[in-house]
Amino acid sequence: MQTPEIPYNEKERLEELLSYDVLDTLPEESFDAITAIAAQICQTSISLVSLVDDKRQWFKSNLGLDAGETPKDIAFCAHAINRPESLMVVNDALLDERFADNPLVTGNPNIRFYAGAPLISSSGLPLGTLCVIDTKPKELNDDQLKALKALSNQVMAQLELRKSLKEIKQKQTELEQRTEDLSRFAHLVSHDLKSPLRAMATLSEMILEESRGKLNSEAESALHMLIGKATHAYKLVDGILQHTLSGEHANEPEEIQLDSFIERVVQFCSPPQDIHVIIDTQVSKVFLDSTILHQILQNLISNAIKYCDKEEGIVRITSLAEGDTLMLLVSDNGPGIPEESHAAIFDMFKKLKVSDRYGIPGTGIGLNTVKRMLEVLNGSIRIESTMGEGSEFIVRIPAAII
Repeated sequence: MQTPEIPYNEKERLEELLSYDVLDTLPEESFDAITAIAAQICQTSISLVSLVDDKRQWFKSNLGLDAGETPKDIAFCAHAINRPESLMVVNDALLDERFADNPLVTGNPNIRFYAGAPLISSSGLPLGTLCVIDTKPKELNDDQLKALKALSNQVMAQLELRKSLKEIKQKQTELEQRTEDLSRFAHLVSHDLKSPLRAMATLSEMILEESRGKLNSEAESALHMLIGKATHAYKLVDGILQHTLSGEHANEPEEIQLDSFIERVVQFCSPPQDIHVIIDTQVSKVFLDSTILHQILQNLISNAIKYCDKEEGIVRITSLAEGDTLMLLVSDNGPGIPEESHAAIFDMFKKLKVSDRYGIPGTGIGLNTVKRMLEVLNGSIRIESTMGEGSEFIVRIPAAII
């Protein structure tokens, strides 16, 4: 009996095999189906997916054989991986000097016929074989040999898929941990920054009010600038916090009386007297996550109010039912948004060259946060706008509508 040679690249081959994390795992239907097909096509009593490590050949799928593994030094497959470019076929093991006195031939399972198609990884390294075995001598025709080779490719495709899914799951776990760490960091930083920024703006406003008429124009201008910068920084930090907390998951849906709900959001946004808000609710009740819905409407209504450039601003909030979809339309008669910017305004930190009615530039966070929250609800948002006449944001959310 000849013991199999050790491949020249055995170290790399074993590292590649271990990277698939498949050894000693439970049987899987996808592999068992392939060995069943191989045995049927080749008309053999045994078919195996055999993976060869440093001491044994281990069977990921085993049809017709009682053993789960055998020692490497008597394994037919350990010979086959040394010629990965071709199938190894032994028509009669008793007539082959390599195997005539092999324990697997002279004893159970009494191998006479063997054909093994090497399993080649994407790096070109042989991991084992898809093999068919019988207890009597035989030959395979060309079609059977081609089918065995094709099936070995399918085994390798399953192993690659299994490996890819494991890597994706690993990366997903790492990403979730990073996201959680980032959320904690953003919350901590935002909390520590918001208070002094708000205090800075408030204190500056108090100084400006108490010193009105006592300061020269340059000092007043500097205080106004300080208030604006502090307010903008506060909004930016608050926006980042809201963005990180915008939710990876929706809360349990609850019944929402839509007209009164929208009225409360409008009151929360505190529109000035020169902004006329019209609410047109054609939907009575809806089941949704009220927290997310509130933040979506708050962002859109606040933007419509803040960026109004008309002496008399008009903001209209309309709700419609379209089958099982809630449509919310938030329109204004503001300056409009150029068509080439319609997609970009939903990107993180993307800002148009325009300031709100108080002279404070946007943060480029709000609409991206709205988009993220809608994705949590499997919803969508788009914009229609005419320059100089206004914009309309169209929100669609799958929901139970009453």
